[in-house]
Amino acid sequence: MPVTALLELGADIGWPDLETAGAARLDPTPLPGRFAELVEWLAAIQGRFPPRRPGRPRAVVLGAVPDHVAHLGSALRIGLCSLGLDHAAGKAFKQGADSADREVDEGADLLVLSGRDDSPASAALVSLLSGAEPVALLPRGADAVDSTAWIATAQQLRDMRRRLVDLRSRPDELLAALASPVIAAAAGFALRAAARRTGVVLEGSAVLAAALLCVDSQPRAREWWQIADTSSDPAQNHALDRLARRPLLDLRAGVGDGMVGLLAVAVLRAAAPSGGADE
Repeated sequence: MPVTALLELGADIGWPDLETAGAARLDPTPLPGRFAELVEWLAAIQGRFPPRRPGRPRAVVLGAVPDHVAHLGSALRIGLCSLGLDHAAGKAFKQGADSADREVDEGADLLVLSGRDDSPASAALVSLLSGAEPVALLPRGADAVDSTAWIATAQQLRDMRRRLVDLRSRPDELLAALASPVIAAAAGFALRAAARRTGVVLEGSAVLAAALLCVDSQPRAREWWQIADTSSDPAQNHALDRLARRPLLDLRAGVGDGMVGLLAVAVLRAAAPSGGADE
């Protein structure tokens, strides 16, 4: 499946049920604090009020699942799937889209998508799409004590962004030039899940960079997503600003290995305590 073809399919992405969201907003006995906002989101993506507590959440990790994440998933009763990726962007994109279809077809009522890419690709993509200068996306303070390495990374990021500029309107070529199977698969997964009207919790800088690419073409997709956590990564913070989504947690973990995504599901479950028991 060509990347561009699936991005065009994003034109079929609809809004969550705004009428049901309005009913949640008018609830005379709302939960305190941000829980009321999360109830509204759950009601909108499910099309019912009160919303059901997510009973069949599924977490997909783009890469290997660490042991501590597997143990946490078991403790929280959240199914986990490790998705090995093809290095070719188009194939990785299709793997992500197919994975979202598979999880929804098997009954998942909430998805978690986590992934990590230690290359400059995420920062380069965020720089391109947000307009941020490359140096603004590099670590500062204690995270940038090696000045030689910092300067080398800044130059690499600047050169990479320069190569990507002409591909801004061609997402298939852009993903190929990024050479990040994690970003490509995350874009396919996040966009396809939105088209399938299924909520997704996004975790990790690479995943958020991919989400930013999706929103650049299909703005409505963001309404189907929540962000797991804040981060000390400047690139992720710039992506957050552009996505205009407030993270569920403020742990600043920024690892993308699946752990924080699982914890975020617990928050969403707590937001719908009276909407039906776990299935």
